[in-house]
Parts: sequence; structure tokens; C-alpha cells
Amino acid sequence: MPAKLQETNFAAGIDPILSTLDTDGGVIVHDFIAPDTLQQFRDDVRHAAQQHHYGTASDLVDVQRFWGDKTMRFTRLPLRSTAFFDILAHPDYLAVADATLGPNCPNYWMNTGQMMILAPGQPTQVLHRDADNWPNMNRPNGFEVTLSCMFAIEDFTIENGATRVVPGSHRWNDYQRRATPDEVTQAVMPAGSGMIYSGRVLHGGGANISHDVSRWGLHVSFVLGWLVPEEALPLSAPWDCVKDQPERVQQLLGWRCSTMGSDSTRLWTVDYEDVPVGLNLL
Repeated sequence: MPAKLQETNFAAGIDPILSTLDTDGGVIVHDFIAPDTLQQFRDDVRHAAQQHHYGTASDLVDVQRFWGDKTMRFTRLPLRSTAFFDILAHPDYLAVADATLGPNCPNYWMNTGQMMILAPGQPTQVLHRDADNWPNMNRPNGFEVTLSCMFAIEDFTIENGATRVVPGSHRWNDYQRRATPDEVTQAVMPAGSGMIYSGRVLHGGGANISHDVSRWGLHVSFVLGWLVPEEALPLSAPWDCVKDQPERVQQLLGWRCSTMGSDSTRLWTVDYEDVPVGLNLL
């Protein structure tokens, strides 16, 4: 049997989480989202889901296979739910990201905030590493370029497709190796929990073998500030949506420049000024 994912909560501090991420590549954190925030976000995304379809509009076979024809995905979550800001800026999650990504860049972006809804009949997703978005950076002797969390907006169960994970696969010497069935476990967890995981650990959506229960999951990930994120952030969250948010949230959503360790070295600028300054938004 594969190693079961370890479980904790933020009351124990972030050190046990960082230690488990280092050894296992993933850890389940209970009571991650506050109940009132969870309920508001759940209501908002259920409304948003009524306007979306399952499967992708892409005609690329690889995209279709990865997406899943019984999986609904959508982003632009800052526009769809104000509760998303509380999830994105969770201080303990940011503390974990600071410790994980900070040694290689003083700033990071939100990579994407994405709803992933698996309907009954959706088969397992191919196991993959999120850091494969930046393939030259994703290697056994490399460092962390992205950190993710899969949040359970409704309970994650074996039957409805809880995320599959291969604990320890971020430490493999050969990233071309395929996982054997006995190395794969699943992130079974109650609503409001989140599985924080390394961008280098193998994982993928489980098979939804239930008859009538969809798996409602929220993916929120971060990426180093000198790499391009998955989501076109300022297009997904326009200035009017973020202007009243703290600078840290604005920076996570692409509305502040990324400093590279000194005030004179900056990326993502307008007229070489910080974004809202260059655009005369302040």
C-alpha cells in the first residue's frame, strides 16, 4: 500500500507542513477555509458553474485528454467571488509559499485560481507534475518553482475522484519513471480542507465512480515572479476588481511589479514604473 498523506492543521504551525512537503511532497491541512468563507465561495461558484460547460473548446487532443470531457474548469475567480480574496491571501498559506519559493525569488505570482469540477463518469487524469509547465526548470536536481493547493469545496472521497498523489515522487532521481499502482494514494478530505503540494510531485484527478456526486475542487497555485503564470492575471482580475485590495493581493494578481532582490531590478512594469503608477491608476 502507498504511504498515506499526512494530515495536520495550521494550529500546529507551518514547520510540520514544510517538513512533510520536503519528505512527501504533499500534506492535507484541515480547517483551511473558514466556514463562512467556504459557504460564500461555494454559493458563488455554483452560480458561476451554471454558465460553463464540461470539457474544453480546444481541438488539441492532448488538451482534451488532460482536461477531461466530464470535467468543468473555469478561472477569473476574483471577479466571480469576493470570498476568493480571503482564500488567496490566507496568511498561513502565504507563509508556506514564502518559505518554499522565497529562496529563489523574493516575489511570486498567483499561477492560477481554477475551479475543477469532476462529474460522475470522469476517468482518472494522467499523473503529472505542475512544474512541467516550465519544463526546463522541472528536474530532479532543480528547485521549487511553483507551489499548489487543492481545496475541497465539497468533501473529497474515493468515489467522487479525490486527487491522486504519489508521495515522495518529487524526490525521484528519474522524472521519466511512471508510478506503479501501489505507489498512488488519494487525498480524501472534508470540505474546507486543502492539500498543499510541491510542483514536482506526481498527482492527478481521481476517477469519479459515484452515480450522482460531483467533486468540487479549487486549485490555487503560486509561481516564481520571473516565470510566466498559467492564468493571464490582469485580464482575469481587472483593476476595478482589485484596486481596494492590499498591495500583496494586487501583486499576486499581476497588478504590481516583481522585484528581483533589489529596488532597481524589477520585472513587469509600465514606463519602468510599478504597474498602477505607470498607468496613472493611483
